[in-house]
Amino acid sequence: MSVENALNLLGVSESASFDDILRAKNSIVASIKDNQEAIAQVEAAYDMLLMRSLTQRRAGKVVDRSIRFADVKPVNPLGVRSMPQWVQTTTKNLPVSVETPSTGDLGLQAGVYGALMVLTYVNETSTSSAIPYAGPDVAGLILASSFGASLYFMTRRNLKLGKATLITIGGLVAGAVVGSAVENWLQVDIVPFLGIHSPATVVGEIILFSQFLVSLYLR
Repeated sequence: MSVENALNLLGVSESASFDDILRAKNSIVASIKDNQEAIAQVEAAYDMLLMRSLTQRRAGKVVDRSIRFADVKPVNPLGVRSMPQWVQTTTKNLPVSVETPSTGDLGLQAGVYGALMVLTYVNETSTSSAIPYAGPDVAGLILASSFGASLYFMTRRNLKLGKATLITIGGLVAGAVVGSAVENWLQVDIVPFLGIHSPATVVGEIILFSQFLVSLYLR
């Protein structure tokens, strides 16, 4: 198998990092777990790219920092632990897998979704008044932005757009269900909570948090 064929089979570019290649391999293997012949081809492609990085290292060539020491087994970043064993066991046979994010991904996505949640709260507290609000649907724009962000974060990790869309929709539905339950308990339209008067804001905040979790952990 040539390097070009290996790259095409895993769906990664020539400049892909070792983490990208490993993630692509794991994602493909999880989706074709019943096809041993296809799995063997994927493993062969992965080995080919691994050997290429080793060869480049031994030749003293300057390669991508993340694959320069590709022969060293990656470890979990500090501050990010592996998922509990019972979670891994439960999700092992599902079409959706759970992966531990890197520190960089965690920080980036926490910043994006944290900003969206703060913006949702600020929008609620600034528009809560007896005067009808006729401005743009800021809450809707925020949710649409979170949907797009979720798709972006998952597809940049080599997840197919169709699967990323389904996972994102699932996160939205789960967030809406949990958010409705929380709102029924809080009843902020009767007793405001932290300046929030609108039930839609409570549901929206839970949806944003749900989108953050699914885009960060699910593949």
